[in-house]
Amino acid sequence: MREKIWYEMMQIKFGEKYLAFYLSLQYRFKKIFKILTLVFSGSGILGWKLWQPIAWIALVLIASIQILSLIENQIIRSDKEIGDIAKLRELYLKYFNKLEKLWVDLDTSKITEDEASQLFFRFRSKDFQIIEKLDNTLGIKKWKKIEKKADLEARQYFNTYHS
Repeated sequence: MREKIWYEMMQIKFGEKYLAFYLSLQYRFKKIFKILTLVFSGSGILGWKLWQPIAWIALVLIASIQILSLIENQIIRSDKEIGDIAKLRELYLKYFNKLEKLWVDLDTSKITEDEASQLFFRFRSKDFQIIEKLDNTLGIKKWKKIEKKADLEARQYFNTYHS
């Protein structure tokens, strides 16, 4: 049972860290997209006199901005999706805290293996199902760079607090 709880804790900590970095990246994408849209819109409209001799460039810029605005949610997560991802991360944190307390109680012999097993499967059937349901609806992409960073952070956490 110890190994099962430990493995589950590691997986959940990794998932929580991954979501933290993923959210940060999505917020950055949104900020950059809004700034670029503003800059190009402003330069297209305010620079009309400058662009007048080569009007087709201004037309292409404005058309590109309009197309990007229409497909923004296909490129970047919507505010609702980002909110759902933040909620998912919160669920990961709550579940991790329960698992960590369970681990500490088992490791310090405050509870028996049988009690730990019962609690673990109770947590798993209740909390983890909620996590899986929300996770499945979001379709979060796997990014190798974020996975490596999340793995490193999760391992550092366990090396710091559980070694």
